[in-house]
Parts: sequence; C-alpha cells; structure tokens
Amino acid sequence: MKSYYDKTINDEVYHVSDIVRVLSVKPMEGHKLLLAFSTGEKRVFDLTPLLEKPAFRQLKNPGVFKSARIAFGTVVWNDELDLAPESLYRSSVPCE
Repeated sequence: MKSYYDKTINDEVYHVSDIVRVLSVKPMEGHKLLLAFSTGEKRVFDLTPLLEKPAFRQLKNPGVFKSARIAFGTVVWNDELDLAPESLYRSSVPCE
C-alpha cells in the first residue's frame, strides 16, 4: 500500500494498492492452484472453501477446474468465472 503526502495540506491524501498480477496458474489435486505472481512469488491457493458457493460450484467438475488459464492478470475459467488477483494473493500461502 502506498500513501502520498500532499505538502499543501500537510496530510496524506490517498492510498493506492500495488497492483499484483497472476503470471501463471497450474491446477493441482485437492482443488488447489499453484500461482506465480508479478511479485516474483509462487503461492498455493486452496479453492475448496469456495466450492459450495453457487458461482463456484461448477469448479467441482474436474474438467472445468483444470481448464484454469490466465487472462487480464488473473485466473479465469470461462466468460463468467474468475477471481481477483488481490484475493488470490491474500488468501494463498507461500510455496517452497
């Protein structure tokens, strides 16, 4: 998170989050995704908690889940289903 200081009012005026992008995705067993981010990190995101939500139920189908790809800096499955890169980053764990 970046803050900018405005000298004319002697205060911070806004915060801008650094943009994080997903560069690659590899579907793994157990509804997990191995992700490479623009930060240089590799992280694992577990999709299991989302599978009961109506929008993500279709990912229970192995064929649909394995069709994950990168578009516009994030993971997408079709024209209706994607996840924000910031959410993927925040909810994933570093990979060794």
